[in-house]
Amino acid sequence: MATKTSKNAKKAAPKEAAKTKVSYPEKYTAQTIAKYIAEKHTLQRSKAQEMIDDLFDVINAGVMKGQRVPLGKFGKLFIKVKPATKARIGRNPLTGEEITIAAKKATKVPKFSFSKAYKEAALKATVK
Repeated sequence: MATKTSKNAKKAAPKEAAKTKVSYPEKYTAQTIAKYIAEKHTLQRSKAQEMIDDLFDVINAGVMKGQRVPLGKFGKLFIKVKPATKARIGRNPLTGEEITIAAKKATKVPKFSFSKAYKEAALKATVK
């Protein structure tokens, strides 16, 4: 009896390019980070830099729309509106003289809140 090759037979998966172990950079600059990503994923450095720039552009667009943008396991980036303050009377601590403290307008301030997991990891970090 002759054996037939079935259509459901699994094809051998193509071998992926062997990824070399890439060490983290000594100094963390935009160029060294782009170089690390390029080497790790076998890309051109310019393509890796373009990907990083696109990532930051998307994050910036989300934050500027007023959204809380999650950044992986690090936390969230957002803009907080600080309310306006009224003019008030204060006191000079050196002379005791009463002074008027001017009113301030409402302002928008960029804020970052770290995730609980990242805060816990930071406690275990070895900082020189």
